[in-house]
Amino acid sequence: MKIVLASHYFHPHIGGIESVVESHATHLTKRGHDVTVISSNVSADSKYSRRDGYMIYRYDAWNPAENFGIPYPIPNPVKKRQKIKQILSDPELDVVHVHGMNYITTAMILRYTPSNVPVVMHQHTPFVEYSFPLQLIELTNDKTIGRWNLRQADLVLCVSQDIEKYVNKLEKKADTKILNNGVNTAHFHPNRAEGVNKFDCGPDTPVFFTLSRMSQKKGMDILLKAAKKIDQENIDAHFAVAGDGPMREKIEHTAQRVGNMDVLGRISDEELAEYYAAADVFLFTSKSGEAFPTLTMMEAYASGTPVIASKLSENTIGVENTTNSILTDPGNPKMLKEAIIELATAKNRLSQMSNNARESAEQYFSIESKIDKLETHYKSVIASRDQ
Repeated sequence: MKIVLASHYFHPHIGGIESVVESHATHLTKRGHDVTVISSNVSADSKYSRRDGYMIYRYDAWNPAENFGIPYPIPNPVKKRQKIKQILSDPELDVVHVHGMNYITTAMILRYTPSNVPVVMHQHTPFVEYSFPLQLIELTNDKTIGRWNLRQADLVLCVSQDIEKYVNKLEKKADTKILNNGVNTAHFHPNRAEGVNKFDCGPDTPVFFTLSRMSQKKGMDILLKAAKKIDQENIDAHFAVAGDGPMREKIEHTAQRVGNMDVLGRISDEELAEYYAAADVFLFTSKSGEAFPTLTMMEAYASGTPVIASKLSENTIGVENTTNSILTDPGNPKMLKEAIIELATAKNRLSQMSNNARESAEQYFSIESKIDKLETHYKSVIASRDQ
């Protein structure tokens, strides 16, 4: 099949959606499909590039809102986009797969997509709880741009049940299916930790690792409060914070004041698997608006690393409280601190939770099974248009 994948951001920009699109592009290309990725030029050095056998084309975009923790690029209306129009007008194009109903960049792609080409929409987030007036702006955006985008799609793939409910609330006629994210369980594996010393602490000190955009939405303020309390109580635990974002300076300042934290910044894809496997516990502290479990949680499970996570959804497949995870209330630093202390002082329990985490990843989160389902969905929307 000839497939276009479109997202608001793409590698090297850091984020969960970016990782999902990159994984889809790589695995679909390996299966013999002709894949092209279209995205904004945010964080990119070149408008045209090749990666793992597929082409990437980028359009000019402004990105002012990300400085405030809001990932919302805006296409530059002055710049011409002839190459993007040419790709989407290819008579041999089989399907366009766009990520994110919320974005004006998605509306641009759909406006340029010919009416005879089937469209698969992929929604990764439910409603995100921002403070006023941002929450009102978001709701207005979803009810206008989001709803219009949903109406252009032949099929809407939702990463979780909560997201599917939100999509159906916005657009009752949307044809929705659930397709959970998946990870490469061969790449993310417990054996990646063998002979690896990644963290600046003693070999017996339990390491709590997190990878996230450094923002309040992601709960970084909650993590800092918990880490400070644990440092004050002289609990033997070490925090390693990877990623980037508007709170990085504050996190680095905290790390200088306490004796239990390192700020790692950006980590390469190859090294990331080693960090996951070398850590004792992964921390997910987001407050709302995430697919649950997140891609980072899945990568941690596959690496044999149990997770302390904000509980953002009920009855989630593959996430088992006390078995491979400890779930806490979002935005609750006291509960987070108590969960960290619980695992920092129970190394025998960590070993069993590590085994359980790996088993969950193998059973529920293998990327190959997700690509199988994705191909089936593509064939279904193509066949529906051919009838």
